[in-house]
Amino acid sequence: MLKYISIPELNFSESWKVGLEKINSLSKIDKYMTLFWFLGPFVYLIERDPADLWLTSIGIIFLARCIKRKDWSWASQLWFKSALALWIFGLFSAITGPDPLFTFQQGFVWIRFPLYAAAAQVWLAKDRDIRILMLLSILIGMLIMCGILIAEMIIEPKGRLEWPYGDLVPGGYISKVSLPLFCVLMAVAVSKKNKAGMFSGLIGLLSIAVSSLTGERTHFLIRACGGLLASIVWKPKFLMFSVLVGIEIIAVSLVFISRPDLGDRFGKNFLRNIPIVNTDTPYWGSWRGGIQQGLLTPIKGIGPSGTRNTCKILPSSLPNWLPGKNYCGNHPHNFYVQLFAEVGIIGLIFGCVMFGSMIWTCYKARRENFECPMAATAFVVPFGLFFPMQQFGSFYGQWGNLFMWFAIGFAISQFQSFKK
Repeated sequence: MLKYISIPELNFSESWKVGLEKINSLSKIDKYMTLFWFLGPFVYLIERDPADLWLTSIGIIFLARCIKRKDWSWASQLWFKSALALWIFGLFSAITGPDPLFTFQQGFVWIRFPLYAAAAQVWLAKDRDIRILMLLSILIGMLIMCGILIAEMIIEPKGRLEWPYGDLVPGGYISKVSLPLFCVLMAVAVSKKNKAGMFSGLIGLLSIAVSSLTGERTHFLIRACGGLLASIVWKPKFLMFSVLVGIEIIAVSLVFISRPDLGDRFGKNFLRNIPIVNTDTPYWGSWRGGIQQGLLTPIKGIGPSGTRNTCKILPSSLPNWLPGKNYCGNHPHNFYVQLFAEVGIIGLIFGCVMFGSMIWTCYKARRENFECPMAATAFVVPFGLFFPMQQFGSFYGQWGNLFMWFAIGFAISQFQSFKK
């Protein structure tokens, strides 16, 4: 079967053999940890706690490995230095804020996400054949999730899907965990007039249709826009691109026609709830509360996740020039607003540098190895996940970050020239 999705630039059949040989030649701990890493897409199908344990254990073992080997050359990368600076400043904001115990705990554990990304880049995924094996693991996990969600639509049809978590987040798996794979599929689908291109397009079409069925608008847009961008940045053929886009539009339109509730959710209802367009919605209200908090503590913020508690006591009528009223949920629902509110201008600068340097690092992988569709499309992943004008989960949260940093770790591992 692997030959049907293989192309000369990304040969799954060959990498399956060569990758397994390379894994067998590793030291015992490296071999077991690499195999453990391959389990990620399947662990993520279970629940948040197993996924968190999986990611955290990789980060901790990687840190211990670096201490033992005294190998910190990778830490000189700008994306990690800015992440480290953001983490340290967040802890300072916490201990000098009004709720130091809660905000310090929230800020302290966040470092596990950049550590995981570093572990993927410089340890577990430093070999290209091993990265291709992980791409296969992501593919299997994505197909399993698609099957689960299609079964839910048949057995328990509803506007927002919940299986297998019992929570409204399965679109995060489809959109974020499998985003690197989806970008590769779209790039291959519009560049190869063979079976691999056809199968890539069909698999991508299936996943984008299932993503729309989940009812998660932001996740659907990340996937749709990311796929479109990926399809034009690696050897695209205009006719094949046009056909693929046309087929996807028809397929998604059919879904919306057969499900009027989804059509309304992604149509008029979606446009009415865009925060910048309509300031009378809870979506804008979440942003407004964060902006107001940031204006009150502009230099260092209120502390990581501190807006969860402070939003409710803010004078909602102020400032007068800011339209609408605050909506106090769990967080401001925008990374940039949340950083401004919780770690101030300084923390926001560190965060923006981290976002930008991650995109640039992945783009350098494209420049160094353009022939590989994994490397050529890698920058699309952080670009889509950190694009500022969208609704986010909490920057210091759990589920959303677990999905997101898995994809970032795989994308950033495409760049291996981090040593001078």
